[in-house]
Formats: sequence, structure tokens, C-alpha cells
Amino acid sequence: MPFMTIVFWVCAVCVIYTYAAYPLVLWLLARWRGRPICAEGPQPRSVSIIVAAHNEEQAVARRLQELIDMLDASGLDGEVILVSDGSTDGTAPLARAFTKERVRVCELPSRLGKAAALNNGCALSKREILVFADIRQIWEPDALQLLLENFADPRVGGVSGDLLLCDPAGVLAGVAMYWRYEKMLRRLEGRIHSVVGVTGAISAVRRRLFQPIPPGTILDDVYWPLQVVLQGYRVIHDRRAMAYDRLPPKTRDELRRKVRTLCGNFQLLTRLPTALLPWRNPIWLQFVSHKVFRLLMPWMLFALLAASGMLAGPLYRAALMTQIAIYGLGLLGLIPSVAKRSRLASAAGSFLVLNSAAWLAFWVWLTGKSERSWHKTDYDPKSADHGAPPAVKTDGSTLQTVG
Repeated sequence: MPFMTIVFWVCAVCVIYTYAAYPLVLWLLARWRGRPICAEGPQPRSVSIIVAAHNEEQAVARRLQELIDMLDASGLDGEVILVSDGSTDGTAPLARAFTKERVRVCELPSRLGKAAALNNGCALSKREILVFADIRQIWEPDALQLLLENFADPRVGGVSGDLLLCDPAGVLAGVAMYWRYEKMLRRLEGRIHSVVGVTGAISAVRRRLFQPIPPGTILDDVYWPLQVVLQGYRVIHDRRAMAYDRLPPKTRDELRRKVRTLCGNFQLLTRLPTALLPWRNPIWLQFVSHKVFRLLMPWMLFALLAASGMLAGPLYRAALMTQIAIYGLGLLGLIPSVAKRSRLASAAGSFLVLNSAAWLAFWVWLTGKSERSWHKTDYDPKSADHGAPPAVKTDGSTLQTVG
């Protein structure tokens, strides 16, 4: 069956390249052709921290205080611009009543989505650097200063900080493992040239390079970094600038979040087609390998399984048995009691969840049902600050949960 043989090998090569060979290529390029940050230019003199919020009255005061404290410690001319995206609770009044003069509030009368909220906040700023933050996360006290240090390199147009997830139990532990793998790719991409996307909860950009994000854009944290790269600047990942967060409490919430994110990748291909042109996009290889191939994986995995079952020979039988074993372990990993006992089963379960999300995202995007508004995931209301991450501390590079 020559056709199925071709299908098998094409799919096998794509899967192996996406998950194993591409990281190896990045590692080799970063080692041989890495581009270190050269602090040759002046340090930034002013900064605006843009925070988009919707119904965050339980945590907004805490977050504003934290950000103001960081501005005070930096000694820079700075401000916090909080954009209330159609909030119906006390988010805007609490922010307006805040005692610090550095806080400015932009109140949108209706909910327009995060992209529009960020656009409005950035339009109000006259400072040199725009820093993007969310309400729920907690930053290390020196995170702002570390982000800004990178702009002493005149080639750097944007910076992403490092988001650490408090290790969850069960299936979501595998998702946390995947996030560490994802951050490793971003660090290597940034050492070669630029990351494909930043962490929206802790990132920064030169104001003159920021391009307004089209309304309804889901992946604002991929759209504006690509625009910066297309203007000839680097966007890097700084693992020193740390923020802390946690995953949703339920697997279905993480699946829903991932479906929305992957819908954003499909949307991005239509909103920024220039990124697909190798003569226009300096990080074309990274974009295709990191973003486009991930969207193809569910179809590749299905075709690989089908081809393995239809072909004769010991190699194809071994490939079929390996896939059945991985998927069987993944199904077991979806059982909370099994996932808590086995990290391997948890990782396999998260692999199934993430690729199922990619498959579902295609159909959601194709039918035009991608949500235009920005939706929060509900966290345990008994948690401190109604969604703030649990208290954390660092010991070197190790994240520990406290309490």
C-alpha cells in the first residue's frame, strides 16, 4: 500500500519534528548562533503599566498596591492605567478611590474584549515603555525592574517574563509539565532571535512599536509581538522576571481555555497572513514550527494511527502498539485517582487533552463560533483574593507552595 506508506512516514516525521526535533534544532542554534542581550543603549526613563480588568473587585486593590510598590522601587516616572472592560461590580470605583496618584482609570461602558481594553489603555499612555499585567497573578518584587533592563539593548522591542504555575495534582499536573516545555521553547527562540508569543500576564513593549490590536483578537499576546518582529526588532523571554499563577481547578476549564487559545491561532493566520511569508517574517521557521504545526497535530496523529493499523510489517505493528499504549495510558491519566499516582499517566492524559482541544478549536473557528469577548475562568471562591494564586516563595529556581 504505497499511499499509506507515504502517509505513515509523512505523519511520523511531522510528529517527531514538532515535539522532539524542533526543540533539538532550537538548542543547537541557540548554542552556536545565540544572540545575547547587549546593554549598549540608555535605560528606559518612563513606564506605563496597562491592566485590563473585568469584574475584579475582590483583587483590584491588592494588585494596584503591588504594582505601585514596584513603580516606587524602580524610581522611574511611571503610572498604572487600569482599563475596566465593562465591569458591572465595584472594580472601577475601587480603582478610582485608590489613594495613589499614579493610578489612572479608563472605564469602558460596555464589554469590548481584552484587545480593545489594551488598545484603550495604550492610547492613554505617553510613557516610553508599556508593561502589560493582569489582576490575578503575583509578581516577584523585582520583576518590573528586570523586564525593563532588557530595553537597554536597542535591538529589543519587546520582553516576556516567566510565568510559574503552582504545581497542581491530577491531570493538570501534566498540563503544568507541558507549560514548562513550552517555556523552554520560548527561551531558546528568544536566544536565537525572538519568541513567537509572550506571556500576556507579564510582558512589555516599546510604546512606539506597539500596533493597535484588531478588535476581537483572541491572542493579543501573539499578535503584537509578531508586529514588533515584523518591524525588525527582537522579542525575548527573560526567565528572571517571574510571576506566579495557578491552573483552573477543573480539567474541563483548562480544556475550554485551551480551545479558545487554539482558536486564536487559527484566527491569527487570517489576521496576520504576513507571518506566513518567509521573506517578510524573520522568525518564519519558529512561527511555522511552533504554531502552525501544532494545529496540524490532531490530524497527523489520527492519520498516523490509521496508517499504522493498515500496514503490515514489524515496524508498523510496533508503531501501532506504541500509539495504543500511549493513548490507553492517556485515557487512564484522565482518571483523577490514577493521575495523582502517576506523573507519566498525567502527562499522557494532558497530551490527549491538548490535542483534543486543537481538534475542537478547528471546528469552533470554522463555524465562526469563536467567542469575541474576554472570559475569565472561575476559581474557588474560598481562595484568597478570589482567584489570586496561593502564597508562593522561591528557593533558587524551585517554586514551592506555602500553606
